[in-house]
Amino acid sequence: MTTERISAFLTYCIAVLMAWLGNMDLKDIGTLAGIVLGVLMTFISWYYKRKTYQLLISGKISRGQYESANR
Repeated sequence: MTTERISAFLTYCIAVLMAWLGNMDLKDIGTLAGIVLGVLMTFISWYYKRKTYQLLISGKISRGQYESANR
């Protein structure tokens, strides 16, 4: 694939996204933003809990520090 094809594909994807968002009213956009933020926060929380658990398993932090981080 050439960079020209990739940039054309990205341009079309952005155009479709903007057309879809243009059809929504403010209430729909607020709902969508809330859903996206909720999913994003779930993934961030999962990532840091996983990293904390890996530190506990490797012995770099104590059980008390692990419990304190995951309250």
